[in-house]
Amino acid sequence: MAKVCVETYGCTLNQADSDIIMAILKERHSLVEDWKKSDVVVINSCTVKGATENRIFERMRTLRKEGKAFVIAGCLTANAAKIRKYAPAAPLVGTSSLRHISDAVDDALAGRATSYNANEAKDALPKLLTAPIMRIPINDGCTSQCHFCQTKLARPYLRSYTPKTILKWIGTAVENGAKEIQLTSMDSGAYGLDIKTTLVSLLRLIAESDFGEKKFFVRVGMINPNHAKRMLPELVEILQGPRFYRFLHIPVQTGSEKVCREMNRDHSVKDFIDIVRAVRKAMPDATIATDIIVGYPTETRADFAKTLELLETVRPDITNVSKFSPRPGTKAMELSQLANGEVKRRSTVASEEVKKTSMERKKLYVGRACRVLVTERQRDFTGRDINYHQVVVKGFKGPLGAFVDVTVASANHGSLFGKMA
Repeated sequence: MAKVCVETYGCTLNQADSDIIMAILKERHSLVEDWKKSDVVVINSCTVKGATENRIFERMRTLRKEGKAFVIAGCLTANAAKIRKYAPAAPLVGTSSLRHISDAVDDALAGRATSYNANEAKDALPKLLTAPIMRIPINDGCTSQCHFCQTKLARPYLRSYTPKTILKWIGTAVENGAKEIQLTSMDSGAYGLDIKTTLVSLLRLIAESDFGEKKFFVRVGMINPNHAKRMLPELVEILQGPRFYRFLHIPVQTGSEKVCREMNRDHSVKDFIDIVRAVRKAMPDATIATDIIVGYPTETRADFAKTLELLETVRPDITNVSKFSPRPGTKAMELSQLANGEVKRRSTVASEEVKKTSMERKKLYVGRACRVLVTERQRDFTGRDINYHQVVVKGFKGPLGAFVDVTVASANHGSLFGKMA
């Protein structure tokens, strides 16, 4: 029995995969949190951004220097040739081959540079139960072909979990203390297209199913605008139900229609604007999150100005700003790249605009009363209200998973700060 430390990079879907990885490992090995006390480190990797990839490769250097055996799992395995330059002896486990993770740990200890890349379903695999937040994947892959995305190479096939599997996971999670269920995916909007169902149908099942007297909230994961628009009326109606956070993550990536087409996105900027308007008309306090890429190779200064104009007009509550980084194997990597200095400048300008508009949105809630589900402890306890605003709860003593009434006393661009009523 080996001592194994699991390190996770990237999105909520990756974290949900790590819950599967750890549950499988516990059947044959023991899990430890301190990598220095482990026999093997499993890196569940991410390949969305160049900066994250660089951190992972630097981590490989450190582990090799320390003489530590390790396994590389997750999305970065799509770039196996580069991994082999940094880690010639590390076993690789693809995103659809998680059931082999214990075998890979054995291989790492034996110095075997194996590679597991089978396209296998994960419905029957165990999951580590976590509370008060439980991450539940609903599908791998997506239906888009964005020119900047390497994750599509790592998760090339749309494979949806059955509604029966998802409802079972939710029921087990809630029974074991989960109060927030995070439905996660590369693109939740694509859910079910491969198994003749839809995201709306799944959400209705969740809304109508009997989970006993347990109270919990569901956060729906990222939905690309093309899918959100085709199901918009039903989606907005469902999100107003008592089991769902009033939250929608709709990535637009750019404010320029020209760049949107050149990115090969399946939507227009106008689609995004229409979605936000419809959601805010029905739920004025709902949290709208989006993603922006600055410095795409074809983005001119005029295109970038349109992105700033979009942010000022729509005023999302949360905007994730990313500097474009060329990803191996993507069409965007073949394009002539913008100067690093210009990309950095645009990122700084966009981030300042985001901080300003987010701050203005958050200040609207100062003085209001709200009920908060406390889910995490950082420096202070934090939680979420029904609109998925992050609320720092001053004076709270625990436990996690409790509901508390607060009055919002102040705000910054990222959080509301509440005093207990």
